[in-house]
Amino acid sequence: MGVYSEMAADLRDNVQDRSPAIQDAAELASKRADDRQQAEEEQAKALLSQMQQNADDSPSPSNLKADKKAEEDRKRQEHEQSEAKRKAEWEARQRAKEEAEQAAWENAVAMSDDEVMAASMKRVGDDSERLTRRNMKQCVTEYIQTLCLEDVAFARNVMHPRKNMVNCFRYIKRRAFEFAKQEMEDNDVKPSAEGYGTDVPDGLCYQWAEDYFKDMNAKEDRGQEEKFVPKPYYGGRSSTTKKAEKKKAEKPAAKAEEKPADTPTEAAPLDEQISFDSLGVSA
Repeated sequence: MGVYSEMAADLRDNVQDRSPAIQDAAELASKRADDRQQAEEEQAKALLSQMQQNADDSPSPSNLKADKKAEEDRKRQEHEQSEAKRKAEWEARQRAKEEAEQAAWENAVAMSDDEVMAASMKRVGDDSERLTRRNMKQCVTEYIQTLCLEDVAFARNVMHPRKNMVNCFRYIKRRAFEFAKQEMEDNDVKPSAEGYGTDVPDGLCYQWAEDYFKDMNAKEDRGQEEKFVPKPYYGGRSSTTKKAEKKKAEKPAAKAEEKPADTPTEAAPLDEQISFDSLGVSA
């Protein structure tokens, strides 16, 4: 054999010796490729599953509408419960007020004749001390106190929880205004910026004071009657709509509170200046 034949033989032997190693490497590479492909397939499946789950979890338009309605119903229910509680508290306060008034009246009725005379005189005096215009106050007060001593039934009227000298003078003031107005009509006198002066007889003022305590339905005793005003539910609407509706609801209430100039103020402070001068009437 020649040299080349020996080299070919050696090369063939080397290739045969290395064939198992090459084959193992090829198999390993193929396995790795298979593992990578399987991992990519599993990853793709997991991603697809996640996307499907997200699609299932995202609410549909119908679900969104149902959820919104449920939330609106919940808010409305909370509002109604709050209003029911507020009304119950208001009714409890009204009952307590009425019970206190009834208890005071029953206490006055239960007094003996001497006790009611003394208590009514004291009450008239205490009320009058809170007023000004002492000339008018003293004359009418002394007249009422005299009636309390002479008439036990009248003294009990004076002890009614709603009766007091403040409202008595408001009653006289209203009757004096009506007297002056009627006199102007009888004399065909037109109102002017300077007002109108007239003389109200003393005896008429005393009679009005007596009439007030005998009138258990005098408008001056009604005062500002508290009423329960329910609050409307504004849920589910824009803030602009809510403000417009609230403003619209407040307008009638504001108009109801407005009073004509000739209507006596029913909740004025107890120390207000009571006279006929503001009406253009001189007593």
